[in-house]
Formats: sequence, structure tokens, C-alpha cells
Amino acid sequence: MAGLTGSVCYAAAPNINVGTLHDYISGKQSTELKRIYNAGDATAFVRVTVHEIVYDEKGIAKEVDAGEILGDSQNADTLIVSPARLIIPASGIQSARLLFIGPRDKERYFRVRYIPVLPDINDNFNLSAEESAEYNSTLQAGFNLLAGYGTIVFVHPAHERYDTQITPYNDKVVIRNNGNTTIKLDKLTQCDKGNTNCDKPILEHILPGKTKTLHKDTGRHYRFELQEGDHKNMQEF
Repeated sequence: MAGLTGSVCYAAAPNINVGTLHDYISGKQSTELKRIYNAGDATAFVRVTVHEIVYDEKGIAKEVDAGEILGDSQNADTLIVSPARLIIPASGIQSARLLFIGPRDKERYFRVRYIPVLPDINDNFNLSAEESAEYNSTLQAGFNLLAGYGTIVFVHPAHERYDTQITPYNDKVVIRNNGNTTIKLDKLTQCDKGNTNCDKPILEHILPGKTKTLHKDTGRHYRFELQEGDHKNMQEF
């Protein structure tokens, strides 16, 4: 509830944390558990949306409506998140299950958004009009925008195949993914000769059939952990 302490106005608010921004469903799995945290001091009402990321012939990505469950699992071809409405108490946690139903002949990509909302009776949170109005009034006193988070889910093909080609040159490193499954360059950083002065490490994904070129600065080299599924191997070029 909103209150006053001296001249400072305080309004309770949710503060969700979705953890990692990338999730992976391996070829051996059909589901993955996702934990959503609420570090705030008000209950979070979170709506979940799913869109598929597809690439055109030029390699440009766009989001489209995810497929639908047609009542017959034989015809389903989509990623679903259950439940699609989350009620997370203050300082609490709730799990959502990511479930892919459909053929696994190629890799698929989905953007899942976790969006805190001001609930109303039409949002399927099972609140009465009075409960919804009371909750909204506590937040609207000093809270106009609820921050949401988008994550990307990689759904690997049933039969994962890895074939990574790394070609080092004096001024660059060229990495080609000839497999059918995304590979990861984790802890990717550029360092000096003694590895005492390194850039901030990052994570890079290389999709099937794609190439990543790492351009080297003079006197520096790249270090990264190549991840092909469960197999991890440190590389330095």
C-alpha cells in the first residue's frame, strides 16, 4: 500500500527477474522449466506471450504469431508456456513450463515475453473487480510503467549435428557453423599476449549455416569457450 514517510511518497511495486535471457530445449527434451522471480514488494501479475522468430531469404529476422494448438496434438506446431498467466507474490518465485509440440526436423526460435500488467477482470487472473481496482490503485499512485522482459528460446532439432569450422588468420578468426544446431561462443573476450588485459566477456550465438568473423586488434587474440550442446572446449586464437 502507498504511504508517506516524511515528505517522501512510497508506492509498492513488483520487480520481476526472468534469469537468463536465453533458454534451450535440446533434441532429447520437449520441455524446459523457467523460473520467474519477483524481487519487489507487491504481487506481480505477469502475462506471457509467445512469437516465433523466422528468417527470410536474406537472413533478416522477423517475429510472427506462434502456431496454434488445434485440438489434435498431431497437428500442433508451436511453443507453449504454461501457465500463460503468473501471479507471483512479493519476494516470491513461480515456475513456468516451456513446452514444444511439433516436428523437430530443424531448429526453431521463439521470443517469449514476460509482461507485468495491471490486471482487470478480463485478464484471466481470477480477480474480482474490487480486487483488481484495489491492486491498481496501490501502484498507479507512483508507478505508470511496468517493465517486461523478452527471452529467446532455442528449440534444437531432434537429431543434433555439430560441425564447427574455425579458420584463424593474422587479423581475424572466422567461425563457420556447418551443423544443424546453434553453437555458442561463451566467455568470448579479446586479450593481450599475457591475458592480463581482456575485454568484458560476452556470449555469442552462431546459427546453423552462419559465419561469425572476429576481427583482432594488433597484438591481441581471442579466447572463448566453444559450446556444442553439452560439449565444451576452450579455444584461443
